[in-house]
Amino acid sequence: MSVSLGWAIRNFFQTGIVEGLRSHFEVIIIATPKASRSLRELGYDRGIKIIEVDTGEEPSGWKLFRQLKKKIYMEGRQSATEAIWEKYFPRPFYQKVGGKVIKSVIRIGDANRLYNTVERLDLRINRDKRFTYLFREHQPAIFFATHATAYFEECLLRNAREAHVPSVFMILSWDHLSSKILLDQGHHAVLVWNNHTKQEVLQTYPHYRPEQIRIMGIPQYDVYAEVPNISYAEWCRKYGLDPARRTILFSTMPQSRHEQQHIILEELLKTIIEGEKFPSDLQVLIKCHPFDNFKGYDALLSKYPAGIHRNSLDPSQSQEDWIPAPTEMEASRDALYYCALNINIFSTVTIEAAYFDKPVVHIAFDPLPIKNRIPCHEYYNWDHFKPIVDTGSTILVHNYEELYKAIDKFISTPALLAAQRKLLIDKYIGREVGTASTAVVHELVRICNTLKSKPSS
Repeated sequence: MSVSLGWAIRNFFQTGIVEGLRSHFEVIIIATPKASRSLRELGYDRGIKIIEVDTGEEPSGWKLFRQLKKKIYMEGRQSATEAIWEKYFPRPFYQKVGGKVIKSVIRIGDANRLYNTVERLDLRINRDKRFTYLFREHQPAIFFATHATAYFEECLLRNAREAHVPSVFMILSWDHLSSKILLDQGHHAVLVWNNHTKQEVLQTYPHYRPEQIRIMGIPQYDVYAEVPNISYAEWCRKYGLDPARRTILFSTMPQSRHEQQHIILEELLKTIIEGEKFPSDLQVLIKCHPFDNFKGYDALLSKYPAGIHRNSLDPSQSQEDWIPAPTEMEASRDALYYCALNINIFSTVTIEAAYFDKPVVHIAFDPLPIKNRIPCHEYYNWDHFKPIVDTGSTILVHNYEELYKAIDKFISTPALLAAQRKLLIDKYIGREVGTASTAVVHELVRICNTLKSKPSS
């Protein structure tokens, strides 16, 4: 099993999947130096073998082919996300020229055929055999890949193929396929959250058959099936909040996407104190995105009815250094369970809030003029998020007045849009919450038994 990111530690170790696999297999983890240290510090090295691998810097040829394949992939599926990036971010000359050439070729040919040709060429030219000995030495039943496109993961995958070890890949999140990863076409099986992602795979990677795409649900949400073990009053005290007030949960996003969230928060908190736009018995919990370590929220805490749940990433650290706290998902559960409504900016938290039947307000505006960043309202046109907007399960607000009206509507009528929220979770949560981790373990056991029973060629 590969581990290169904090997300993989959260999704597969903190959910109990790796522990479950230990009942059926000898589990060997191939990890980056950073991930290896983190696994040991968190105590996840007990009962498993961790092999630290440093693949080094990515060769320029690998980077070039990745960029080329991603451009073909995005243009072939007529990606709205790619069009938005092109509109707001000036591309280098070579990318502009290359992009025009690719668009022209796709218009007169077949995008899938072009992609397959480039991928075959990539695999033929960019080969790696440095770590094949690991796979031959341990002879694993399968290689469980937990991320895609990153050089570390691609390098291991190609070494596994050299050793004739079949691979199974689980897509980390619902938004990865449309904007973040390229899916290798040689996996024995691909595990996904829901039918929505399954259909996306089949539409954009026709090489795969329906039976190869397995719906597992969302392992990290399993803890959401449990009720918090503290009361609302106890939960409020953790954050310095008032149990006599109702709580609005404001889920932030990385500052690189929206660096003016503290401005919106201060205007909202001022309006709460004034008590004219909606009831004044409200307060706000600011729950920071794992990559949002902005310190500007601190100034709000002493002046307004607000608390904060910080992330574990120090401002001096990069995103690659983030390692989730073991209690991260429990903290998310408790915040969603006890909040009156959620405010976020095109976040996956939308799905989580819908599961708890909590109203969602989506911020779609920037308080101040922006430079070198996509306008906030454009995020809701991205390929992965537009279908959520189209469900009508949330209220999209484009200015402060719309924000205040949306809050007032949901505070006075919490059941507003409840039916739409139900449709949203039916679409995006592919299995009963609380059962996904066990399903992943059982599926990997089933795949291994199936492969074992097949005669060798």
